[in-house]
Amino acid sequence: MLQRYDNQFRPEFSRLHLDRDLLWMVPFPVRYVVAITGARFAGKSAALAYLSEKRGFDVYSLAFILREIASERGIPLEPRSRLQDLGDTLRAEHRDPAILARLTLRRILRDHLDQRRRLDSPRRIAVGGFKRPEELVVFESLQHYAQLNVWSHDTKRLARAKASGIFALETEHIEPTPAPTLRNFRRYIDERDLFGDRQIWTRGFDQAVGRVTANPAAEAVPNNSTLAHLGRALDEHVRRLDERFGAF
Repeated sequence: MLQRYDNQFRPEFSRLHLDRDLLWMVPFPVRYVVAITGARFAGKSAALAYLSEKRGFDVYSLAFILREIASERGIPLEPRSRLQDLGDTLRAEHRDPAILARLTLRRILRDHLDQRRRLDSPRRIAVGGFKRPEELVVFESLQHYAQLNVWSHDTKRLARAKASGIFALETEHIEPTPAPTLRNFRRYIDERDLFGDRQIWTRGFDQAVGRVTANPAAEAVPNNSTLAHLGRALDEHVRRLDERFGAF
């Protein structure tokens, strides 16, 4: 199998990053990858921002890839349901519930197999935007991988949805306008994200965040207080991950 790579250019000039056997052929110069998961308004974005700004992680998201595809297809990024529809459609089109995860990992491989970057110390990577458990499986194939599940009480998540204006924005098309109660939050904000839309053309390929967050292998990161508390919790997890995976 190694012979197929004889006399090829070094990875930054070749297309080795497209090869599904790449992880077995070329060392992956990354210290470890951590998946950041959680329900809406639990604090995933805050966690990713903290890891990037305070702990020096390289951050990726399946949503980055989805937005790029939306732009290529001329699909507006708002309202959010358009991106949800596109994600469901892509998974159904490819008959692959993990297609966005594969594209994201391909992007990471391309970036970190650059010979110029390999002169630096191995990077730590955080990835967000997981909507289905099959997407986690793609990253679980990596040797150095962990999942951190950010969680908050429903009352906290509702308060954040209200304060950000997103609850009002995402329910403005509904008549009569629903009050920002926990019941309406679960019905109009949470339900599709957690359990999918159950449309005929995407059956089996819609969102399933409820199953993502239920992964027993995930380590819980509570986010029911301030950003400072979240930062301290993440610091402790990073300390343990650094010890677990050690030097590259």
